[in-house]
Amino acid sequence: MRQYRCENCGGALYFQNDLCGRCGARVGFLPDERQLASFEVASDGTHRRYGRPDAAWRPCANYITACLCNWMVAGRDSNPLCVSCRLTLTIPNQSLPENQMAWVKLESAKRTWLYTVLGLKLPVRSRLEDPKRGLAFHFLRQVDAAKPVFTGHNSGEITINAVESDPVQRERSKHELHEPYRTLLGHFRHESGHYYWDILIAGGPQLERFRSLFGDERLDYGEALQRHYREGPPEGWQAGYVSGYATMHPWEDWAETWAHYLHMVDLLNTARSWKVSIDGFSDQKVAEEIPEEARLSDEFAGMVHEWVPLTLLANSLSRSLGHEDVYPFALSYQALRKMQFVHQVVSRAGAAAVVEEVAAVA
Repeated sequence: MRQYRCENCGGALYFQNDLCGRCGARVGFLPDERQLASFEVASDGTHRRYGRPDAAWRPCANYITACLCNWMVAGRDSNPLCVSCRLTLTIPNQSLPENQMAWVKLESAKRTWLYTVLGLKLPVRSRLEDPKRGLAFHFLRQVDAAKPVFTGHNSGEITINAVESDPVQRERSKHELHEPYRTLLGHFRHESGHYYWDILIAGGPQLERFRSLFGDERLDYGEALQRHYREGPPEGWQAGYVSGYATMHPWEDWAETWAHYLHMVDLLNTARSWKVSIDGFSDQKVAEEIPEEARLSDEFAGMVHEWVPLTLLANSLSRSLGHEDVYPFALSYQALRKMQFVHQVVSRAGAAAVVEEVAAVA
């Protein structure tokens, strides 16, 4: 997440801000530019950007709801919701105070996830815009024991159990499931991996390469799920997977690897924005044991060498404040090769999106 400055006074801003603490200017996020902009608000409610008063903007309709969305909508756009909020089709019952807080946290995590996705130029269309391949989110809280709510993905529809917004409940689930890491943002990144597998891999030219790295996704998912919760991950799983859960099925391996790739991208962008850098990480002994054809590309290896010491620093800073490691993972070269494949798939999709943008303008 990059740093921002108020376009009126130069004061420091953060991604979640809706007002400048120094000058009081109205602040809102412009998704097309991935820019936190500052606005003058006219008596009729019209928002004009400082230095660029030619275009009119308005806050997302959820700015005044419990959602507290700080994203903006172009004045010419007929949809009252921003590109993030229009992805959400179901919210938890807002007559309950705990659901109001849950909605705030869920949407905040979704906006952080979407910030990264937009930066990668990945396709983002709502289910309403594209009924066949669009994306939809359902935020639900279980009210009937006979009708459990499970966090998961199904054909472009992502359900997040609202209880995951409660840090106490989330920590309890983390320990019960023996997970080293469990966050709301992590759920969005993982479940979106399933969606983008359908969009970028299924039935396409990358499918065979996917199978060579992750395995055959045609394996029975239900049986794999039961086996995983009955037996747990196999011994020595760390040699080839980003997490124990990734061993369950190739789809979960992809989704976990996808989530870790988004972790990497956002951490690197944040560090670069803050001008934080550490000498590159290398392990020559391990590298010498990897066949030449299996080694990482120079581009991705450069990302890894920048990223690994940052995770070590983040963990050390967290420990110095009495907290657990914020990134409790040590990834093998095989896991990194899978992440490199995700990087390649994402890069191709982003490049294709840029070509389409240029063609549309021309």
